[in-house]
Order: sequence, then structure tokens, then C-alpha cells
Amino acid sequence: MINITQATKVFDSRSIAGLHSVTLNIPRGSVFALMGPNGSGKTTLLNILAGTILLDSGRFDVEGKIHFFERKNPELELNVQRFLMESVLDQEISTDKKLQLSRDMADIFEFTFQLRQNIGQLSQGQLQKVLMAAELINQPEILFLDEPFIHLDPMSRKDILFSLFTYLRQREVTVVWITHEKDEAFCFADKIGLLNHGKLEQVSTPFEILKIPRNIFVAQYFGNQNFIKVSGNNGMWETPWGLFSSTLQNVEGYLIVPPTAWSVDENSPLEGVILNFFVQYFSCEIELEVSDKRFKLSLPLGTYPNWKEGQKLKISPDLSQCFVIPL
Repeated sequence: MINITQATKVFDSRSIAGLHSVTLNIPRGSVFALMGPNGSGKTTLLNILAGTILLDSGRFDVEGKIHFFERKNPELELNVQRFLMESVLDQEISTDKKLQLSRDMADIFEFTFQLRQNIGQLSQGQLQKVLMAAELINQPEILFLDEPFIHLDPMSRKDILFSLFTYLRQREVTVVWITHEKDEAFCFADKIGLLNHGKLEQVSTPFEILKIPRNIFVAQYFGNQNFIKVSGNNGMWETPWGLFSSTLQNVEGYLIVPPTAWSVDENSPLEGVILNFFVQYFSCEIELEVSDKRFKLSLPLGTYPNWKEGQKLKISPDLSQCFVIPL
């Protein structure tokens, strides 16, 4: 378990992100994804928890043995099984036990046939599995991951992450995971924390952070780039398409329109010019400029096959898919 209370760190150098009154609780055995733009303080927070950077104020408590996933560069001529055995840090463990541990990890991550190969003979995917096993062979209670598989192709990375998080959940290992890959965070994390200039903007489940963003920064970061300023009165918000009901009592806010909520509507007051469009999976993704503001639409593939760049288009949203956040 990890508890952080009002953690603050200030650096003299403006190129290094600090932390500003960060409070966070990460339960034992959970996967916590730490996200945010470059320089937002993600690695700083990990280093504080690891004890390599001291706080200026605040406190934190970490219960369990911490292990940082490091990008090792083993000798290419080194035998895989020997490499795993040498990765065991406890010198009191016998050679036979180390041998068994290496075979167990190979079974779990499915590279048993590579045990007798040299590191230099492995593919990139096989190598990452071996490196991952070398970290986990010491049975950490808390694991810190700082984008360990960023250079792999998406399919290989997702396969390795699935094996990794399945193993970690079975053993109730607490994970703090820095990633920029939103889809992967939504798939594997129990909760996501979003940092911005050292401030923790929101900590929520993947569903909550998508459907109930706390502010416009959170909404934009996770892909809700369509927003329109609206005014409210007692929970009723005036939009170009009629009244929208919300529990928020603010007098100003933003109506967030997911890309999939749009449809073409010749009677809509909102008209724009198509900047570009392209096919993605089973939809057509369109970028529309309306009064110097750009909107992104995701419409069913093949519904409107004759669109051209520069064409005018009137659009309206399904208000039931929209939500309001305060200004």
C-alpha cells in the first residue's frame, strides 16, 4: 500500500517538474497508471517514492519491497537461463533454487524453448519477456514501471502487458505505471492519475475519468476535444440544440461532445467546413472547422461516401451522450 499526503517538491531548474500538494492512496495489489504530458512530474513522483529524491514538505508511506523495472542491457553472448539465475538478488538462495526459479518464470511467460539460447539470438518480443522475468524473479511487492516497453510495436506490447499484469494481479503486487498510451491504461489500470505541471488533476477509474472529467484539461487529454461554452441556471444549461440537464449549479461551463455523439443535421445551427477526413476501423473520422474552432467527429463508415475537403456540413450532437463540466 502507498499513501502520499500533501507531497511538495520544488526544483530551481524550470526544465524539471516538481510536485504541488499531491495526495494519493494506492491500495495493495492494484494497478495505478500515472499519466500526463512530458515534464508533468511523473518520474519525479516515482523517484520520491523510491527514496532517490527528498520531499520539501508532505509525507509518504510505502508498505512493501519496491522494485524499479530497469531497462537492462545484458551481454549478447549470455545464456538466457544463466542471465535469469544471475538476476536473483538473494545470495542465500541455492543454485538449484535459482535454476528452478528461472524455469518457473520461463513457463509463466512462455519462453521455455529460449532458455538455452543466448540473449543475442532473441527477437525483441522474446527479449522483453526475458527482461521482465528477470525483474519479477525477485518477487517484488511493489513494482514501478516507467514505460518499459515503449519501443515495441503495439501488438507485441499489449501481449506482454497482458501476461505481466495477469501475473502481478495473481500475486497482488502493487504497480505504479507511467504510460502515455491511453488505450493500454484504460485496459489494464484499476485507477488512473493525471498529472499536469506537478498538480494531480484527477484520480479515477478509467470509466469515470472518461465520463466525468473534473475539468477541461482532463477532458481534452483523454480525447474529448469537442467542447462548447454554455451558460446554466439551476442545473439547466442552454445549448445551441436546446436545454441540457445537469446536477452542476455553476452559471458557466463547457458542454463536452464525444466524437461519436455527432450526426449530420441539415437543420442544425452549427455549420462548419470539412478540413480533412479519413477511414479508421469501422468509422470515418472528420475534422471540421466552425468559426475558427475545430471539432472532431466519428461517423459510421460508408454513411456519407461523397464528402470532400472544403465541403460545408451541418452537425448536431446526441445530448444524451454529452456532459457538462464547470468553467
